[in-house]
Amino acid sequence: SMQRIGLLRNKKMQKVEAEKKSISMLLRAGKDENARIKAEHLIKDVSTMEGLEMLQQLCDLLLARFALVETEKVCDPDIKEIVCTIIWAAPRCEVQELLEVKKQLIARYGKKLGEEATEDVKDNEWLNPRVVFKLMYRRPTDVEISQCLSSVAKEHGVEWQDDVAGQMDGYNEIPTVPEMPPPDQPPGGGGGGSGGGDIPEEVRNNMPKQQYANDG
Repeated sequence: SMQRIGLLRNKKMQKVEAEKKSISMLLRAGKDENARIKAEHLIKDVSTMEGLEMLQQLCDLLLARFALVETEKVCDPDIKEIVCTIIWAAPRCEVQELLEVKKQLIARYGKKLGEEATEDVKDNEWLNPRVVFKLMYRRPTDVEISQCLSSVAKEHGVEWQDDVAGQMDGYNEIPTVPEMPPPDQPPGGGGGGSGGGDIPEEVRNNMPKQQYANDG
């Protein structure tokens, strides 16, 4: 599963680079509306790519703690966030092998855990909020689209600016992949707080709440 996730992420990365080049050509030609439409696809693909990287780390961590899966019939709290997040993410990331992992985890821990992992995303304390944010579809805001276009224009040497771009305070650049924690610290920290710094405030309100206890 980890190898397949890595291959899919590399494929998404190649697609992202092609999309950025296409957008830069549209901006250079003054076709801003066409560029905005393509920017929505770019934002979704970058978000998915980042989500896959986080998911790959969670799978690696589950493998490191696999003794808990083999010896405990009840899901250990130390791996429950990982297990629930993988179950939730499996049908959303185009990796067939991960669907099989989902089936095996539900067979191991029961249908109740499978239901617990997929219900009430907003208040689900066992889902990693960063992975949910990256893999759950949402329409990008106008500010995020303008931010994306500005970043692509800068990267490809295109002079471009619009009114919305001036409202971008507090947002990260779209084409970058955030630095990930060490392998022994999964995104979200297994209940220790995810930081959430790359998640806009209006989106945070729809994410699992307990992960933001330490946010300023």
